[in-house]
Parts: sequence; structure tokens; C-alpha cells
Amino acid sequence: LIIGAIELLQSKHELRERLRAKFQLILVDEFQDVDPAQFQLLQLLAPPESRPRLVVVGDPDQSIYGFRGTVPRLLGTDFPAVYGAATLSLDDCWRCSHEALDAGERLLGATQPGRTRRNLRSVAKIAQPSVVVAHEGDALDEAFFCAREIKRLHGLFPDLRLDDFAILLRSTTAMGAPFEEALRALDVPYEVRGSGATARNEVVRFLVGYLESLRKPDDPEAFESALASSLGGVGSRTLSRLRAHSFEQARPLPRVMRRLMYVLAARDPQRYPLPWGGEAPTEPPTPPDYYEYLTEPELDALHAAMVARYKLIDRAKKLPLASLAYSVLIEDGAMGKLLELELQAQERTQAMADLRSTVEGLEAVEEVYERLHGAKPLLSEIGGSLDALLAGAADDAEPAVARRDAVQVMTVHQAKGLEFQVVFAAGFAHGLFPSEARPHPLLDQKDRSWLENFKVGFMPSWPSDPDGHLAEEARLAYVALTRAHRVYLTYADAYLRQAGPSVFIGMAEPEAEIKELTRASARLDPADVLLAREAEVIIAAHRETVSETLAARARALGLDVAFIADRDSGEPFEPYGGDRNPERVEIDHFSPTTLNDYLKCPRLYWYNHHPGLAEEPRSVAMERGGFLHEVLEDFHLQEAEWRPLESEGQKEWLEKVLQKHLEGYLSRMEGTLDRKREEKQVRSLLGNYIRFVTGMQPIRRMGTLALERRFHLQLDGADIVGKIDRVNDVGDGEVEVIDYKTGSGKPMRWAYEAYFGPDLYDVQLALYYLACKYGFDDEGKPLGFQPRFLSLWYPKDWVWGSMRQDIFTVGRPAGLKEYREKVLDAGDLERSRDIVMGAISRIKAGHFEPAPRADLPGTCITRFGSCPHSAICPYGGAPQE
Repeated sequence: LIIGAIELLQSKHELRERLRAKFQLILVDEFQDVDPAQFQLLQLLAPPESRPRLVVVGDPDQSIYGFRGTVPRLLGTDFPAVYGAATLSLDDCWRCSHEALDAGERLLGATQPGRTRRNLRSVAKIAQPSVVVAHEGDALDEAFFCAREIKRLHGLFPDLRLDDFAILLRSTTAMGAPFEEALRALDVPYEVRGSGATARNEVVRFLVGYLESLRKPDDPEAFESALASSLGGVGSRTLSRLRAHSFEQARPLPRVMRRLMYVLAARDPQRYPLPWGGEAPTEPPTPPDYYEYLTEPELDALHAAMVARYKLIDRAKKLPLASLAYSVLIEDGAMGKLLELELQAQERTQAMADLRSTVEGLEAVEEVYERLHGAKPLLSEIGGSLDALLAGAADDAEPAVARRDAVQVMTVHQAKGLEFQVVFAAGFAHGLFPSEARPHPLLDQKDRSWLENFKVGFMPSWPSDPDGHLAEEARLAYVALTRAHRVYLTYADAYLRQAGPSVFIGMAEPEAEIKELTRASARLDPADVLLAREAEVIIAAHRETVSETLAARARALGLDVAFIADRDSGEPFEPYGGDRNPERVEIDHFSPTTLNDYLKCPRLYWYNHHPGLAEEPRSVAMERGGFLHEVLEDFHLQEAEWRPLESEGQKEWLEKVLQKHLEGYLSRMEGTLDRKREEKQVRSLLGNYIRFVTGMQPIRRMGTLALERRFHLQLDGADIVGKIDRVNDVGDGEVEVIDYKTGSGKPMRWAYEAYFGPDLYDVQLALYYLACKYGFDDEGKPLGFQPRFLSLWYPKDWVWGSMRQDIFTVGRPAGLKEYREKVLDAGDLERSRDIVMGAISRIKAGHFEPAPRADLPGTCITRFGSCPHSAICPYGGAPQE
């Protein structure tokens, strides 16, 4: 616009003379923010040779827009030289204290060699302390210090309004969240000025989150985030059921939703066509366990959400970024939801303004991309996160007006020209103030270099002079220092990385009150924060930075400098065979669970039982299994009292035992609906169980001999420790060993392959058999059981008119149907013992090479689930769709 005006005035003599005659008196304010083009325009309107009546006003110490092309010397040097103007210095300051002015003067002198000192005077009556330097541990502590001080001062001085307070940040987008959290927590009204508040707007968060999920359609977290917003069509209760099922079944949420869509399409293909197209399945899949709890409106909402999602995934391949954003808002119903929300007019206007700013930010990204590449970008062509791009496109320096009486949270740039009673210059820390040279929000280094080298007459809006950048940062700090009667300079030891005080504090040397770690109960010594070994490992990770001086300091603190200097120190031990395996491993004892892990994958065993990695949270199914074991143990302990009763009396006994344990178990569930669903599931399992135990039995079962019997088993010098769920008396001095399974069972042939086949991977029953014959209890007494049956009981499954049982008979058949009984011969038992001993010997020899069973859940990443350590184990891969 300015270049066009210059060209017009240069080419149109009559216009130029007419404007010069019209504008006899010219006043230019904020002249320190003028760029060369504006100065040239001024000279065309008021040429120096005409001796114009011209006044310019400005403060060269507040020139803070170098990234927009402004040049500070135009005010102090070029203007007087060109126009021969007289200079009047206004040295009386009514806005801030002499302590703040002196500190600012020292800072400017330290960063601008040769600068002429100014003698500014504070004439305002200001209470002490006028400058406070506050040091906190982290960003949240810093934010709460500011919020507490605001609340204290507002109560102490009734004349102060809330909008007399301001918190100044380098960027409200990047740094504002902790301050908003602290002000909300202390119930202090606040207002974030400008585009910094946009990122916290719920509609904006929904839009950005949904676009990210379209860019990564198979990412479970992005998918869940898109569904979870209150502006989407899926309710939180519905999503909670899906999330619980996903976690319990170890299936990604997108896969859970796809399966549900197949179920709906099979049920009613006209009402619920597949969102991605295609024919509905001819054989309806089994509905998932949560299906019966979903209402018709919930099913409709889920289907509509998936239809919209697949439509938008298709559009993302064709529409440019901003157009796709509009489609998301319309197709997924977010815009309609926003208009339906009960909001005050001001809140609705603000929400729409924030949304408009976000779409304009996307359009700005499009414009830059189009100039560089010749076409507007598709979503897939945008690199980096959309959050970061929008934060970069947002102009934190653009002035914004206050809308209400509230604490003002703004950037230092936005505060220029304003004044307050109390200002908190927060984030006055190393790495933030001064900041690194301000990068372009959209252009990377390669693009910037191209523009600088090949565009004739191009003037970059980013600093090319490090000294000039530092001087401008100091002027920005000067603006922060001089905004109010009282100024707080606050900093923390760490933000996203280590920080500490800004170098500007040392340069300014303010006469200030010092506040240290007000949120901490006491100053911490290094030993209170890190153990010596922890410090050594951290330093060893950056050993290339350790100089002789630092090594001497570490040695003086008692650290192991030899460890720090060793290039292999701090590296994780990853045994992969050869010289990477230990020579031998000393194991205190084994258990059926640890040996099963080894058979699934030696690497899984290593991660679970040697480095001591944190275990995955127990799933709902595992918690339920523990609870059912607890109830059944209590129930069978009282077997002598309920066994003589009729079946109804036995059921009442089980109900009484269940009630004793149920409330404590359900209290672990988060929501009322989750508790109701879990209680129904538990009652279903126990209902099958009591119906089975009070009915006809396929084999003779005379009573319980032992419950949760702990055992020790010595096999060739290896100690195996475990616990048998239950032992039944079957007569003739023989027993049935029972293992409860709370999940779904498998047909007998699959159960045999898992427990006794040539490629078995579950040694539990085999070890129970050996423990009964050769094991002893904690007191050293032999168990002394003679196993006749080794049984798996599945209370969840009711098949063939009874609870599912897989019964392995030892030696001779019991005459049962083949789908229920499998006879184990001596070869089966001997082979299972050999597999156990082989696993133990390989563990002791240190063989932990990865060898996952790809057909089993919990190993690597398969369609059945994933290994809990897949994020750190370099072995394995993604499953086929």
C-alpha cells in the first residue's frame, strides 16, 4: 500500500502538489516505529527543501518492531539530518518509578555501545517497593505467585481496579495457559488480549483436533480427541463405553468403531449403510458386549459421526486447508452446536471472533504456501502440527483493546503505549528474554535465505544482525519495565527446558525487593533433588559438553567422573545375543506367569522381570478376575455350610458373599454407568458359576480340598513358586486341579495346543500337575495330591447347556465327550516338563533374543493387541489391516 502511494506521488506531479498544499501542518506520532518506505512517503508529502511545518514524536528507546522493518535511527539520526529539525526532550515521567527508569537506562547502555545517556526523571508519587524480582521453581509456580500477588494487592488497595493489573508475556499463545489456570484457581477475573486466547477456545480446539485426526486417520488418540469434544455429536457417556471396551479388549478405538459399523450395517443396511461404502456383511458379526447398553439415539449419533468422518477424509484429498476447515465445522455439526449453546451475546461474539481468527490463520498459511509452491495446500501437504502453525500465524504483537474490568494478560508488544498501576513482566528468563532471533512463523531457513539472496530490493522482516536483535530485545524489556508504578520481574528455573534469570536482570541491576521460591517450603540443596547416581546418568547423556572445569566441579561434588566420561555409560543394556548377552543370570525363583512371558517372547520376559520397567495398568478384565477369585475363595471356604442346602439356598449363600465384597470393588469404577455395567457383568459370570455348581456334574466332585494353595516346586535346582486356584476331591485318593479363567474360552483342541501341545505357551496346568506330585507348601510340607483331572473353568461362557470346561484327564479317559475331555499321556506331561526346563535353562544362560509368537496377543503389534513395551523395543512392526 505504501509503495503504491510512493509510486503514485512520484508519477503524478499535480497530485503531489495538491496534497502538499492541503497538508500545511503535519504531525507524525510513534515515529520510532517508522520504516524506510514510510519515511520516503513523508518526504514526498513534506519535502525538506520546503521547510515544512512538521512535528514528529517518538521514543527511540521504545522501537520494538524491527521484525516489521522499522529502523530506530530514523528518529534519532536520519530525521534531524534530513530536515535539520530542533529536538525537544521530554524527560519527566509520570508512569513509572525512578528505580525502573534507572534499571532501564543501565540495560539500554549495556546493549547499545556508544548510546548517549538520557536523564529521565520520575515525578510520580510511587509507594515502595516499585521494582520486585521474583524467582520461582517452574512456570506454574510463577503463575500462581503472580495471581496471589494480584489478589493480595487488590484487597489491600481498594482503589485499584482489576484492569489496573497486567501480566506481560513474550507470547500469550505459548505462555498464557499457566497464568490462566492460576487466575481461574484463585477466582480472579482476567482477559487475554488478542489472538493469544484463540487457542483456548473450545470451538477452535475442536476444529484443530479434528483436522489433525483427518491428517492421521489411523491414530487412536487423534480419533478419540475428535470424538470427545462436546461440539461433536457423540456424547461423553457413549464414548466412555467405547473407550472402556477398547482398553479391555486391547483394540484401537478406530477398529472398535469399524466393527460397530459392520454390526449396524448388518442389522439395518438402509438406516446404517457402511460409512466408507460397500455392501453390508451377509453374516452379521457378533455384537460387542457394550452394544446392548447403547440407545437408538446413541447409535444414530455414532453412525452420523462416522459418516461425516469418512466424507471429510475423502474431501481432505481434494479441498485446500481453509475450505476443509469450513467443511469440518458444517459436516460434523460443530457450527450448529455453537449456535445452539446458551451463551451471552458477548461470549458468542467472542467465540465467533476466535473461530474467524483461526480460519484467517489457516488462510494465511494457504497464502504463503501458494506463493512458494504455486497452489493452495492440501491438509496432507502441511508439515508440523497445526497448533504450532496457527500459533506462528497469530500476531501476538498486534494491539488489542480491553473489553472489561479484569486483569489484562497480553504480550509486551501489545502493552506498548499503555500504562497500568501494577505490571508483572513474567517469563523474564534465560531463553525467553532475550529470545532467540524471531523466526518467520511460516518460512523456514531455506525459504528465508532464498528471499534474501534472489529478491532484488527485498527487506526481510526478520533480524539479520545479532547485535541489532539484542538491542531491540533490550528495548522491549525497557517497555515492560516502564509500564506501571510497580513492576514485578518474574522468572522460573524451568519452562519446557532449563531457564533461570534473564541476562537482562544482571545488565539492568535494578534496585529491587527480591522474592525467592515463595511456593516452596524451603530452598533445596542439589542432593534433595537428585541422587548422585541420577546426576551422573544425566550428565553422561551429554558428556560431549563436559569440560575439564566441569569435570573438576563434578569430582568436587563426589560424582564418579570416570563413569561420566565412559562412552558406554548410561546406555541401556539390550541383550541380543553374542557379546550382548550376560554370561549367566541369577534368578531367585520363577513363576508360571514369568515362564509364560518367556515362551511368548524372551524379550517380553526380559522387559517385564529384569529392568524393572513399570507395569501396564491392570485392565478391567484383570481387575474383574482378581475380584472373582476373591469371591469364590470366600464362598468355598464356607462350603460345609451351604453344600447340604437346595440349589436356591446355595445361590443365596453366593449372593451374601458377593454383597460382602461388591461395594468395595465397584467403588474403583469411575462413573455410575460403568459401575452398573460392571455389576451386571460380574453377576452374569457368577450366575453361570452357581448354576453350574448346583447342577449335574460331568465327573464326580465330592468337595473342595484346597483354595488358593501356594506351592514351591524344585526342578533341577530351579525354585518355582505359584498358587493353585482350587483343588477338588474326586474320590479314590485323587483330585481335580482347577484354574479359573474369567475371559472367553476356546475349543478343546486349541486349549490342548496352548497347554500341552508341541508348541505350548502356557505352562500353568503342567506346573500345577508337577506341584501336586512333587511340590511343598510354605512350611515345607508336601502337597501330596494325586491329580486325576487338570481343568480350566470359564464362567463367562455357557455352551452345550453348561459352563465351558476344558478337562484334561491324566492317564486314562473319563468317558466324556471329546469336545470336553482330552486324555494326557506320559509323553504330553514329559514334553511340558522339558519345555519348562528348557525355558529356565535359557533364562539362566542369559538368552533374551526377541522371538515373539506373532499368533498370540501381547507380543509386538498384532491385530490381537500389542506388547506393553512396543514403544521402546526396536523389534516388531505394525499389523496388517
